[in-house]
Amino acid sequence: MRDKELPECVAPHADQFQLNLSADESTSLDSENLLNMIETPDVPRNSDQEKVIPVEPLIELVVKFFVRKGMFEVEAEMAAKRLVESDLRGVQSHGTRRVKLYLDAMDTGDIDPRAAALTIFETPAMAVMEGSRGLGPVGATKAMQLAIKKAREVGTGTVAVKKGHHFGAAAVYVQLAIEAGMIGFCTTSTGPATVAAYGSKQPATANNAFAWGAPVREGAPFILDMSCARSSWGKIESLGLYGEMLPDGWALDGEGNATNDPAAAKTLFPAAGARGFGLAFLCSILAGPLVGRKMPLHKTRSPMFEASDHFFYAIDIEQFGEPDRFYSEMESTMSEIREMPPEEGFDKVRLPGEMEWERAQQWKEQGVPLHLDHVKMLEEIAASMKYDVPW
Repeated sequence: MRDKELPECVAPHADQFQLNLSADESTSLDSENLLNMIETPDVPRNSDQEKVIPVEPLIELVVKFFVRKGMFEVEAEMAAKRLVESDLRGVQSHGTRRVKLYLDAMDTGDIDPRAAALTIFETPAMAVMEGSRGLGPVGATKAMQLAIKKAREVGTGTVAVKKGHHFGAAAVYVQLAIEAGMIGFCTTSTGPATVAAYGSKQPATANNAFAWGAPVREGAPFILDMSCARSSWGKIESLGLYGEMLPDGWALDGEGNATNDPAAAKTLFPAAGARGFGLAFLCSILAGPLVGRKMPLHKTRSPMFEASDHFFYAIDIEQFGEPDRFYSEMESTMSEIREMPPEEGFDKVRLPGEMEWERAQQWKEQGVPLHLDHVKMLEEIAASMKYDVPW
């Protein structure tokens, strides 16, 4: 590597492992560099800035918010569950912290609280849905449910959604496939380009999130949930909320200068250079031109106002004929990896998604810690609607 720079491990979607190469992309990693990898930073946490909120009352309150704006209760509950599932994974930036933005978008007409997610074309194995600018987690949940249904019938199911809305965290949708005993994938394309092209400082693609998930018979499933830049914008926001600065090499300000200030960040560098840039471009294809929609470079408004497009895929393990061998091989491999000796600075070796699964199991029982500003926002919405806060 140039000047013997070390690879930097970051968590691009606030919850997953991603290797970022700040040096020459054509140089492969050697064993010395791998042994000097630093610990993957977790989402920002500070108990002095947080309040623990019980999970079920949180879901119930968010449902009330959405119903007050005109949503059907069953769809309000669907959306609230996806957002709180993101909170439980530690990705509050994509969970109930989004509620006020969603409610404000309903007030301005950018989200239709009673929009119907319509299937406009389908075959036994695929479908195209129109999100009709409804609340993102609703259309996304229905799309993955349809992909699962088709996979159950023919082996795989693919559903693309156009004219939807920001859907939050990608992991919660592949979790639906996992719960059905399937491998799941999803990706999304929201607002305009905010991630630099590899070799440029100019934004060329969006910070597309994608997730892959695979089931196991018990314990933490495999879930890789990441954005294609060195961080998600949600994590940039979280770092600012907790009073932390950005690591070097993540972001540029509006003048194209490197910045460590979350509030000044306007453009992000792609994760792992050309690799992240290529992944972002591919995700934009699947959640864009595939169904006649724009690439991020041709979008002009923010994710809250620009219609979003999504892509969902489910694989039914049963229909590939070897489910028992699948699970045995998955579980033995994952167990062997976990038993590997951790490098200095790591408490244990984990697989992608394991840390979030452990956190969710604990917080389901103990309550989810939310930043005090996050809690205040929810309390202010409740007060404006004359609802009692259930904590």
